Amino acid sequence: MDGVYPIIGTIILFLLAWDVFATVFIPRGLSGPFTQNSHHLIWRIWCRINCTGTPAARRRLSRLGPMLVILTVIGWALLLWLGFALIFYPHASGFHHGTRSPSDWISALYVSGYSVTTLGVGDIVPKDGNMRLLMILAAGSGFILISIAVTYLLSFYAALGRVTALAYEVHRFLGKSDGYSPVDVVITAITADCIEEMKNWLADIGTTLAQVLMAEQQYTLLNYFHEPDDMALPVALTDVLELTTICRSVLSPTAYPSMANGLITAGTERLTRGYFESLARKFGGRVEVSREAIEDRHIHFDQVRAKLEQAGVQLRDREEAWAIYNTMRQGWEIPCHTIRVLFGYPGFSGLALKSE
Repeated sequence: MDGVYPIIGTIILFLLAWDVFATVFIPRGLSGPFTQNSHHLIWRIWCRINCTGTPAARRRLSRLGPMLVILTVIGWALLLWLGFALIFYPHASGFHHGTRSPSDWISALYVSGYSVTTLGVGDIVPKDGNMRLLMILAAGSGFILISIAVTYLLSFYAALGRVTALAYEVHRFLGKSDGYSPVDVVITAITADCIEEMKNWLADIGTTLAQVLMAEQQYTLLNYFHEPDDMALPVALTDVLELTTICRSVLSPTAYPSMANGLITAGTERLTRGYFESLARKFGGRVEVSREAIEDRHIHFDQVRAKLEQAGVQLRDREEAWAIYNTMRQGWEIPCHTIRVLFGYPGFSGLALKSE
């Protein structure tokens, strides 16, 4: 029976090494076996408890990201400790003790603990030479894990800063805190003859968003950080989608070809929509669309069109514009609603998220 423990310990260490390697070094949007499964499980439990839509629930939901960072590092350390303890255990009866002998399990856990934490106490040491070499391996593994964890956390929080900075920039540029909306930005760009400035801003947003998407592929923990509305990326990118949708569907392609049919508005819209679609595939959920959602979409379209007409902006034919607007909104509204609701932000009326 004692021969089983080293096998289990070796398997745990192998899976831990793969988990750290996959989480830290492979930028493919997935973590290792321990990290990915534990994150999803904790997320679902935390979300069921706190996803009630109240400000207090939002605050509790926002604490999950920092908690997961701490739990990930602690989990790696505990698995490393346990793996080497299981390997040491069958040989613990032969350890040399400076004081009275504790139990074999205590000895194995103690030697494994001070080895992987590089404390090097040494009051209990194996007599067997192979076990002493294993202690060196355990100490080296602990030192490497500590170095990787520190480097990972520094890089992770730098990426988190880019995410929140992008959301904050969108929020401030659109003037949400001052009561403005995406349609107001479009009107200002046209009436003040600064269309090129808005296009340049959209191009910058697209470039920064591409970098953020790459960061979220590498640091999957970023998906669990939920900031206040003015620094929340799902909220900010919803406004970017609304802005590009208005440009591409409602504006006259003859009068404003670069805004209605240009590469920048189309590319930014695709990048932003892809952000929500990839997260919706990851976190799951089924959205039910009611007649109220379509009616609200039509009312919003009429309000946008009326505001543009009042400002003297040249527009597409109403029916053509509505057909394009409705199709584009259908393309991003459901994944956008899914992520906003799952992350504790207000969704769209008429849409209901059902957990799978």
